[in-house]
Amino acid sequence: MSVAVSAPGKVLLAGGYLVLDKNYSGLVFGLSARIHTVSTISASDTGVIVVRSPQFSNATWTYAVSFSENGISVEQVVDKNSSHNAFVEITIRYVLSYLSLSKILSSKITILADNDYYSQPTSTTPPQRFNNLNVPLSSAHKTGLGSSAALVTSLTACLLQTYSSAPLQLSASSDLTKIHNLSQAAHCAAQGKVGSGFDVAAAAFGSCVYHRFSPSILQALPETNAPGFSQELREAVDSSWDMRIEKTKIPKGVRVVMGDVDCGSSTPGMVKKVLAWWESEKEAAGKQWDELERANRGLIDLLAQLSEDSHDGVRKQILDIRKNIRAMGGATGVPIEPEEQTKLLDAASTGVPGVLGGVVPGAGGYDAVAFIIKDDEETITALKEFLAGWGDRKVKALETREEQEGVRAEQVEQYEGFGNYLRLT
Repeated sequence: MSVAVSAPGKVLLAGGYLVLDKNYSGLVFGLSARIHTVSTISASDTGVIVVRSPQFSNATWTYAVSFSENGISVEQVVDKNSSHNAFVEITIRYVLSYLSLSKILSSKITILADNDYYSQPTSTTPPQRFNNLNVPLSSAHKTGLGSSAALVTSLTACLLQTYSSAPLQLSASSDLTKIHNLSQAAHCAAQGKVGSGFDVAAAAFGSCVYHRFSPSILQALPETNAPGFSQELREAVDSSWDMRIEKTKIPKGVRVVMGDVDCGSSTPGMVKKVLAWWESEKEAAGKQWDELERANRGLIDLLAQLSEDSHDGVRKQILDIRKNIRAMGGATGVPIEPEEQTKLLDAASTGVPGVLGGVVPGAGGYDAVAFIIKDDEETITALKEFLAGWGDRKVKALETREEQEGVRAEQVEQYEGFGNYLRLT
Protein backbone atom coordinates (compact mmCIF):
# COMPACT_ATOMS: atom_id res chain seq x y z
CA MET A 1 0.00 0.00 0.00
CA SER A 2 1.30 3.45 -0.91
CA VAL A 3 0.04 6.86 0.20
CA ALA A 4 0.93 10.29 -1.17
CA VAL A 5 0.14 13.64 0.44
CA SER A 6 1.28 17.22 -0.16
CA ALA A 7 1.05 20.46 1.83
CA PRO A 8 1.64 24.01 0.59
CA GLY A 9 4.12 26.67 1.58
CA LYS A 10 2.94 30.06 2.80
CA VAL A 11 3.38 33.79 2.61
CA LEU A 12 2.18 36.00 5.48
CA LEU A 13 1.23 38.98 3.38
CA ALA A 14 -0.05 41.06 6.32
CA GLY A 15 0.06 40.53 10.07
CA GLY A 16 3.73 39.97 10.83
CA TYR A 17 4.25 39.96 14.63
CA LEU A 18 0.55 40.73 15.16
CA VAL A 19 -0.29 37.04 14.64
CA LEU A 20 1.52 36.32 17.92
CA ASP A 21 -1.53 37.81 19.69
CA LYS A 22 -4.93 36.14 19.20
CA ASN A 23 -6.63 39.55 19.22
CA TYR A 24 -5.03 40.40 15.88
CA SER A 25 -5.24 38.84 12.44
CA GLY A 26 -2.84 37.59 9.81
CA LEU A 27 -3.48 37.36 6.08
CA VAL A 28 -1.70 34.20 4.98
CA PHE A 29 -1.78 32.64 1.53
CA GLY A 30 -0.95 29.05 0.74
CA LEU A 31 1.43 28.67 -2.18
CA SER A 32 1.59 26.28 -5.11
CA ALA A 33 5.07 25.18 -3.96
CA ARG A 34 4.45 22.03 -1.93
CA ILE A 35 6.24 19.46 0.21
CA HIS A 36 5.29 15.97 -0.95
CA THR A 37 5.39 12.86 1.26
CA VAL A 38 5.00 9.34 -0.11
CA SER A 39 4.90 6.23 2.07
CA THR A 40 5.08 2.57 1.14
CA ILE A 41 4.20 -0.16 3.66
CA SER A 42 6.20 -3.36 4.00
CA ALA A 43 4.02 -6.44 4.22
CA SER A 44 6.70 -8.57 5.90
CA ASP A 45 8.50 -6.40 8.45
CA THR A 46 7.56 -4.47 11.57
CA GLY A 47 8.85 -1.62 13.67
CA VAL A 48 11.14 0.31 11.30
CA ILE A 49 10.46 3.58 9.49
CA VAL A 50 12.98 4.77 6.93
CA VAL A 51 12.64 8.37 5.76
CA ARG A 52 14.68 9.88 2.96
CA SER A 53 14.87 13.24 1.29
CA PRO A 54 16.82 12.32 -1.84
CA GLN A 55 17.31 15.86 -3.14
CA PHE A 56 19.96 16.31 -0.43
CA SER A 57 23.11 14.41 0.56
CA ASN A 58 23.15 12.29 3.74
CA ALA A 59 19.41 12.75 4.09
CA THR A 60 18.24 9.27 5.08
CA TRP A 61 16.93 8.72 8.60
CA THR A 62 16.07 5.30 10.01
CA TYR A 63 13.94 4.93 13.15
CA ALA A 64 13.30 1.86 15.26
CA VAL A 65 9.82 1.96 16.80
CA SER A 66 8.90 -0.06 19.88
CA PHE A 67 5.92 -0.16 22.22
CA SER A 68 5.52 -0.75 25.94
CA GLU A 69 3.17 0.03 28.81
CA ASN A 70 4.87 3.42 29.12
CA GLY A 71 4.07 4.31 25.52
CA ILE A 72 5.95 4.49 22.26
CA SER A 73 9.71 4.70 21.75
CA VAL A 74 11.17 6.12 18.52
CA GLU A 75 14.96 5.80 18.34
CA GLN A 76 17.12 6.82 15.40
CA VAL A 77 19.41 4.11 14.05
CA VAL A 78 22.67 6.03 13.61
CA ASP A 79 25.46 5.26 11.16
CA LYS A 80 28.49 7.25 9.96
CA ASN A 81 26.43 9.02 7.28
CA SER A 82 23.52 9.90 9.55
CA SER A 83 22.33 13.39 10.26
CA HIS A 84 19.59 14.45 12.65
CA ASN A 85 16.19 15.83 11.67
CA ALA A 86 14.14 16.90 14.67
CA PHE A 87 11.09 17.77 12.57
CA VAL A 88 10.90 14.28 11.06
CA GLU A 89 11.66 12.39 14.26
CA ILE A 90 9.28 14.35 16.49
CA THR A 91 6.47 14.19 13.92
CA ILE A 92 6.78 10.39 13.78
CA ARG A 93 6.78 10.19 17.57
CA TYR A 94 3.75 12.48 17.92
CA VAL A 95 1.63 10.80 15.24
CA LEU A 96 2.28 7.27 16.51
CA SER A 97 1.68 8.39 20.11
CA TYR A 98 -1.61 9.96 19.06
CA LEU A 99 -2.71 6.75 17.33
CA SER A 100 -1.66 4.62 20.37
CA LEU A 101 -0.89 1.53 18.32
CA SER A 102 0.54 -1.68 19.78
CA LYS A 103 2.71 -2.37 16.71
CA ILE A 104 3.30 -1.03 13.20
CA LEU A 105 4.30 -2.47 9.89
CA SER A 106 7.57 -1.05 8.62
CA SER A 107 7.43 1.68 6.00
CA LYS A 108 9.63 3.64 3.64
CA ILE A 109 8.85 7.34 3.32
CA THR A 110 10.13 9.69 0.63
CA ILE A 111 9.97 13.48 1.05
CA LEU A 112 10.23 15.72 -2.02
CA ALA A 113 10.28 19.53 -2.04
CA ASP A 114 9.21 21.64 -4.99
CA ASN A 115 12.19 23.62 -6.24
CA ASP A 116 11.01 27.05 -5.07
CA TYR A 117 11.65 26.14 -1.42
CA TYR A 118 15.41 26.40 -1.94
CA SER A 119 17.67 28.76 -3.88
CA GLN A 120 18.65 26.78 -6.95
CA PRO A 121 22.28 26.64 -8.12
CA THR A 122 23.12 27.94 -11.58
CA SER A 123 23.48 24.89 -13.78
CA THR A 124 23.41 23.90 -17.41
CA THR A 125 21.56 20.72 -16.49
CA PRO A 126 17.89 20.87 -17.52
CA PRO A 127 15.82 21.33 -14.34
CA GLN A 128 13.68 18.48 -13.07
CA ARG A 129 10.48 18.82 -11.12
CA PHE A 130 12.49 18.02 -7.98
CA ASN A 131 16.07 19.16 -8.52
CA ASN A 132 18.91 17.37 -6.74
CA LEU A 133 20.80 20.03 -4.77
CA ASN A 134 23.74 17.74 -3.86
CA VAL A 135 24.28 19.42 -0.48
CA PRO A 136 23.26 18.50 3.08
CA LEU A 137 19.82 19.78 4.01
CA SER A 138 21.40 22.07 6.62
CA SER A 139 23.47 23.79 3.90
CA ALA A 140 20.60 24.49 1.49
CA HIS A 141 19.49 28.13 1.23
CA LYS A 142 15.80 28.43 2.05
CA THR A 143 13.60 30.97 0.26
CA GLY A 144 11.30 31.57 3.23
CA LEU A 145 8.21 29.67 2.09
CA GLY A 146 7.65 27.77 5.34
CA SER A 147 9.34 24.47 4.55
CA SER A 148 9.30 23.09 8.11
CA ALA A 149 5.56 23.70 8.57
CA ALA A 150 4.74 22.20 5.16
CA LEU A 151 7.01 19.23 5.91
CA VAL A 152 5.46 18.50 9.31
CA THR A 153 1.91 18.90 8.00
CA SER A 154 2.55 16.75 4.93
CA LEU A 155 4.32 14.04 6.98
CA THR A 156 1.62 14.11 9.69
CA ALA A 157 -1.15 13.62 7.13
CA CYS A 158 0.80 10.87 5.36
CA LEU A 159 1.51 8.97 8.59
CA LEU A 160 -2.13 9.27 9.68
CA GLN A 161 -3.25 7.93 6.32
CA THR A 162 -0.71 5.13 6.48
CA TYR A 163 -1.31 3.92 10.02
CA SER A 164 -4.89 4.91 10.94
CA SER A 165 -7.39 2.07 11.12
CA ALA A 166 -9.78 4.06 8.90
CA PRO A 167 -8.61 6.28 6.02
CA LEU A 168 -8.90 10.04 6.47
CA GLN A 169 -11.02 12.22 4.23
CA LEU A 170 -8.80 15.24 3.62
CA SER A 171 -11.76 17.21 2.33
CA ALA A 172 -13.62 16.74 5.63
CA SER A 173 -13.26 19.59 8.11
CA SER A 174 -12.96 17.21 11.08
CA ASP A 175 -10.01 15.35 9.54
CA LEU A 176 -8.36 18.60 8.41
CA THR A 177 -8.68 19.93 11.93
CA LYS A 178 -7.12 16.74 13.33
CA ILE A 179 -4.19 17.06 10.92
CA HIS A 180 -3.82 20.75 11.77
CA ASN A 181 -3.91 20.30 15.54
CA LEU A 182 -1.51 17.36 15.56
CA SER A 183 0.85 19.14 13.14
CA GLN A 184 0.83 22.23 15.36
CA ALA A 185 1.75 20.09 18.36
CA ALA A 186 4.62 18.34 16.55
CA HIS A 187 5.90 21.52 14.90
CA CYS A 188 5.94 23.41 18.21
CA ALA A 189 7.78 20.56 19.92
CA ALA A 190 10.37 20.42 17.12
CA GLN A 191 10.90 24.18 17.33
CA GLY A 192 11.14 24.09 21.10
CA LYS A 193 8.42 26.70 21.52
CA VAL A 194 4.77 27.48 20.77
CA GLY A 195 4.78 29.82 17.79
CA SER A 196 1.88 31.71 16.26
CA GLY A 197 1.04 28.72 14.04
CA PHE A 198 0.03 30.66 10.92
CA ASP A 199 2.41 28.61 8.76
CA VAL A 200 0.93 25.27 9.85
CA ALA A 201 -2.58 26.72 9.46
CA ALA A 202 -1.82 27.62 5.84
CA ALA A 203 -0.27 24.18 5.23
CA ALA A 204 -3.39 22.47 6.56
CA PHE A 205 -6.25 24.76 5.52
CA GLY A 206 -4.74 26.84 2.70
CA SER A 207 -5.21 30.58 2.26
CA CYS A 208 -6.95 32.20 5.22
CA VAL A 209 -7.29 35.10 7.62
CA TYR A 210 -5.83 33.61 10.79
CA HIS A 211 -6.33 34.30 14.49
CA ARG A 212 -4.03 32.15 16.58
CA PHE A 213 -4.92 29.57 19.24
CA SER A 214 -4.12 29.99 22.93
CA PRO A 215 -0.54 28.80 23.59
CA SER A 216 -1.70 27.08 26.80
CA ILE A 217 -3.32 24.32 24.71
CA LEU A 218 0.12 22.95 23.84
CA GLN A 219 2.21 24.32 26.70
CA ALA A 220 0.48 21.91 29.08
CA LEU A 221 1.65 18.80 27.19
CA PRO A 222 4.22 16.68 29.05
CA GLU A 223 7.43 15.30 27.54
CA THR A 224 6.96 12.41 25.15
CA ASN A 225 8.54 9.92 27.55
CA ALA A 226 6.33 10.97 30.46
CA PRO A 227 3.57 8.59 31.63
CA GLY A 228 0.24 9.43 30.04
CA PHE A 229 1.71 11.47 27.19
CA SER A 230 -0.30 9.68 24.49
CA GLN A 231 -3.59 10.23 26.29
CA GLU A 232 -2.88 13.91 27.00
CA LEU A 233 -1.79 14.46 23.39
CA ARG A 234 -5.02 12.88 22.08
CA GLU A 235 -7.12 14.98 24.44
CA ALA A 236 -5.35 18.17 23.35
CA VAL A 237 -5.55 17.39 19.62
CA ASP A 238 -9.20 16.30 19.78
CA SER A 239 -10.32 19.27 21.91
CA SER A 240 -11.95 22.40 20.50
CA TRP A 241 -9.29 25.04 19.88
CA ASP A 242 -10.03 28.75 20.14
CA MET A 243 -8.40 29.80 16.88
CA ARG A 244 -10.32 31.42 14.01
CA ILE A 245 -9.84 30.52 10.36
CA GLU A 246 -11.57 32.60 7.69
CA LYS A 247 -10.98 31.11 4.26
CA THR A 248 -9.86 33.64 1.68
CA LYS A 249 -8.33 33.86 -1.78
CA ILE A 250 -6.71 36.33 -4.13
CA PRO A 251 -9.44 37.53 -6.50
CA LYS A 252 -9.36 36.84 -10.20
CA GLY A 253 -7.13 39.18 -12.18
CA VAL A 254 -4.31 39.56 -9.64
CA ARG A 255 -1.70 37.21 -8.21
CA VAL A 256 1.15 37.01 -5.71
CA VAL A 257 4.77 36.80 -6.87
CA MET A 258 7.51 35.84 -4.40
CA GLY A 259 11.08 37.08 -4.77
CA ASP A 260 14.07 35.09 -3.48
CA VAL A 261 16.66 37.49 -2.05
CA ASP A 262 18.94 34.58 -1.08
CA CYS A 263 20.24 36.34 2.01
CA GLY A 264 18.43 35.44 5.21
CA SER A 265 17.56 36.90 8.61
CA SER A 266 17.43 35.55 12.16
CA THR A 267 13.66 35.48 12.63
CA PRO A 268 13.71 34.24 16.28
CA GLY A 269 16.05 37.06 17.29
CA MET A 270 13.87 39.66 15.57
CA VAL A 271 10.71 38.34 17.21
CA LYS A 272 12.40 38.36 20.63
CA LYS A 273 13.27 42.06 20.29
CA VAL A 274 9.78 43.02 19.14
CA LEU A 275 8.16 41.14 22.02
CA ALA A 276 10.56 42.78 24.50
CA TRP A 277 9.42 46.17 23.16
CA TRP A 278 5.79 45.08 23.51
CA GLU A 279 6.32 44.18 27.17
CA SER A 280 8.25 47.33 28.08
CA GLU A 281 6.19 49.86 26.07
CA LYS A 282 2.72 48.37 26.21
CA GLU A 283 0.75 51.57 25.68
CA ALA A 284 2.79 52.80 22.70
CA ALA A 285 3.12 49.28 21.30
CA GLY A 286 -0.62 48.68 21.61
CA LYS A 287 -1.39 51.84 19.67
CA GLN A 288 1.11 50.86 16.98
CA TRP A 289 -0.33 47.36 16.68
CA ASP A 290 -3.89 48.68 16.54
CA GLU A 291 -2.92 51.03 13.73
CA LEU A 292 -1.20 48.24 11.83
CA GLU A 293 -4.22 45.96 12.34
CA ARG A 294 -6.45 48.69 10.90
CA ALA A 295 -4.24 48.89 7.81
CA ASN A 296 -4.07 45.10 7.48
CA ARG A 297 -7.85 44.68 7.75
CA GLY A 298 -8.25 47.37 5.11
CA LEU A 299 -6.16 45.30 2.70
CA ILE A 300 -8.06 42.12 3.59
CA ASP A 301 -11.38 43.83 2.88
CA LEU A 302 -10.15 45.33 -0.39
CA LEU A 303 -8.89 41.99 -1.68
CA ALA A 304 -12.20 40.36 -0.77
CA GLN A 305 -14.06 42.67 -3.15
CA LEU A 306 -11.32 43.66 -5.57
CA SER A 307 -12.20 45.13 -8.92
CA GLU A 308 -10.22 47.05 -11.53
CA ASP A 309 -11.47 50.28 -9.96
CA SER A 310 -10.02 49.40 -6.55
CA HIS A 311 -6.41 48.75 -7.66
CA ASP A 312 -5.41 52.24 -6.51
CA GLY A 313 -6.95 51.48 -3.14
CA VAL A 314 -4.78 48.37 -2.82
CA ARG A 315 -1.69 50.42 -3.66
CA LYS A 316 -2.52 52.98 -0.96
CA GLN A 317 -3.32 50.28 1.59
CA ILE A 318 -0.01 48.49 1.03
CA LEU A 319 1.86 51.77 1.42
CA ASP A 320 -0.02 52.38 4.67
CA ILE A 321 0.94 48.93 5.97
CA ARG A 322 4.59 49.49 5.06
CA LYS A 323 4.63 52.90 6.76
CA ASN A 324 3.39 51.30 9.99
CA ILE A 325 5.86 48.41 9.65
CA ARG A 326 8.77 50.84 9.33
CA ALA A 327 7.51 52.78 12.34
CA MET A 328 7.47 49.58 14.38
CA GLY A 329 10.94 48.73 13.12
CA GLY A 330 12.21 52.13 14.18
CA ALA A 331 10.67 51.80 17.65
CA THR A 332 12.14 48.33 18.22
CA GLY A 333 15.47 48.65 16.44
CA VAL A 334 14.54 45.62 14.33
CA PRO A 335 15.08 45.80 10.53
CA ILE A 336 11.55 44.61 9.67
CA GLU A 337 11.69 46.51 6.38
CA PRO A 338 15.40 47.24 5.89
CA GLU A 339 16.41 50.24 3.83
CA GLU A 340 17.61 48.02 0.98
CA GLN A 341 14.21 46.32 0.84
CA THR A 342 12.44 49.70 0.96
CA LYS A 343 14.35 50.86 -2.11
CA LEU A 344 13.55 47.61 -3.95
CA LEU A 345 9.83 47.67 -3.12
CA ASP A 346 9.48 51.36 -4.00
CA ALA A 347 11.29 50.96 -7.31
CA ALA A 348 9.27 47.90 -8.35
CA SER A 349 5.96 49.44 -7.31
CA THR A 350 6.54 52.67 -9.23
CA GLY A 351 8.67 51.40 -12.10
CA VAL A 352 6.89 48.23 -13.24
CA PRO A 353 3.39 48.76 -14.68
CA GLY A 354 0.88 46.34 -13.20
CA VAL A 355 2.59 46.00 -9.81
CA LEU A 356 0.06 47.02 -7.15
CA GLY A 357 2.60 46.91 -4.36
CA GLY A 358 5.07 44.80 -2.48
CA VAL A 359 5.93 43.90 1.11
CA VAL A 360 8.61 42.15 3.11
CA PRO A 361 6.41 39.28 4.32
CA GLY A 362 6.21 37.57 7.68
CA ALA A 363 8.72 38.79 10.25
CA GLY A 364 10.44 40.92 7.63
CA GLY A 365 14.18 41.26 7.21
CA TYR A 366 16.22 40.07 4.26
CA ASP A 367 14.61 36.69 3.55
CA ALA A 368 12.15 37.49 0.79
CA VAL A 369 9.85 39.98 -0.88
CA ALA A 370 6.28 39.50 -2.07
CA PHE A 371 4.33 41.46 -4.68
CA ILE A 372 0.66 41.74 -5.58
CA ILE A 373 0.47 42.25 -9.35
CA LYS A 374 -1.93 42.08 -12.25
CA ASP A 375 -2.14 38.48 -13.43
CA ASP A 376 -0.96 38.83 -17.00
CA GLU A 377 2.16 37.69 -18.83
CA GLU A 378 3.32 41.21 -19.63
CA THR A 379 3.41 42.24 -15.97
CA ILE A 380 4.99 38.98 -14.81
CA THR A 381 7.73 39.20 -17.46
CA ALA A 382 8.44 42.86 -16.68
CA LEU A 383 8.69 42.15 -12.93
CA LYS A 384 11.04 39.18 -13.47
CA GLU A 385 13.30 41.29 -15.65
CA PHE A 386 13.28 44.14 -13.16
CA LEU A 387 14.16 41.87 -10.22
CA ALA A 388 16.89 40.06 -12.14
CA GLY A 389 18.60 43.39 -12.85
CA TRP A 390 18.19 44.89 -9.41
CA GLY A 391 21.42 46.15 -7.77
CA ASP A 392 24.37 44.04 -6.72
CA ARG A 393 22.23 41.30 -5.21
CA LYS A 394 20.01 39.81 -7.88
CA VAL A 395 16.50 38.91 -6.81
CA LYS A 396 14.91 35.90 -8.45
CA ALA A 397 11.15 35.82 -9.00
CA LEU A 398 9.93 32.38 -7.97
CA GLU A 399 7.46 30.42 -10.06
CA THR A 400 5.17 29.68 -7.11
CA ARG A 401 1.95 31.61 -6.75
CA GLU A 402 -0.93 31.80 -4.27
CA GLU A 403 -3.12 28.73 -3.93
CA GLN A 404 -6.29 28.35 -1.92
CA GLU A 405 -6.07 24.64 -1.12
CA GLY A 406 -4.25 23.25 1.90
CA VAL A 407 -3.09 19.68 2.55
CA ARG A 408 -4.36 17.20 -0.02
CA ALA A 409 -4.07 13.60 -1.19
CA GLU A 410 -2.01 13.00 -4.33
CA GLN A 411 -1.77 10.28 -6.95
CA VAL A 412 1.28 8.15 -6.16
CA GLU A 413 2.06 7.48 -9.81
CA GLN A 414 3.03 11.10 -10.53
CA TYR A 415 6.23 10.75 -8.49
CA GLU A 416 7.70 7.81 -10.37
CA GLY A 417 10.71 8.50 -12.57
CA PHE A 418 11.97 11.70 -10.94
CA GLY A 419 15.68 10.90 -10.82
CA ASN A 420 14.90 7.38 -9.54
CA TYR A 421 14.12 8.99 -6.19
CA LEU A 422 11.02 6.94 -5.56
CA ARG A 423 10.81 3.18 -5.71
CA LEU A 424 7.43 1.84 -4.80
CA THR A 425 8.33 -1.84 -4.83
